[in-house]
Amino acid sequence: MVIQMPTKREAKCYRKIPNHLYTRREYIKSIPQSKIRIYNMGNPNNKYDYKIFIVSDQRTMILARALEATRITVNRYMNENVGRGNFFFRIRPVPHHIVRERKFLGTAGADRIQKGMRRAYGKPSDRAAVVDINDIILELWVYSKDLEHAKRAAKLATYKLGIDTRVEIVPFGKQ
Repeated sequence: MVIQMPTKREAKCYRKIPNHLYTRREYIKSIPQSKIRIYNMGNPNNKYDYKIFIVSDQRTMILARALEATRITVNRYMNENVGRGNFFFRIRPVPHHIVRERKFLGTAGADRIQKGMRRAYGKPSDRAAVVDINDIILELWVYSKDLEHAKRAAKLATYKLGIDTRVEIVPFGKQ
């Protein structure tokens, strides 16, 4: 029987924001690449009727891979149901904070090996965006006929983020 260890930890391991953010790239030897590269998708030049915001309800960190999963989910759903070019969305937070993790063993008997290094510094493993309460994570612009599809896409996006969020719908001229 072969025991496989997961390559990445769960996102709940990284929700707590450290006291000092680790963002100075010139001091870091191996910087992990950000998983998200595209922040704006769709057509921003149309005259849309509604903006849908996904707003954070807690102060936390969101990993770059969660933001990328959110982007893929929203883009795929909107392209299938609304059509390419009939919406615009952007992801607001940028993952600047570099997450460090201390490697440890998860097999039987590993506790005897892992007793030392109580406050170890760790190696860079991922990137995260620090989000405060009432920060907008994602905004989606749609026509009034596509509002129900946009609500469903926003709900699917909140599942991928893994934090407490709320969805706000605003007519386009109000904000």
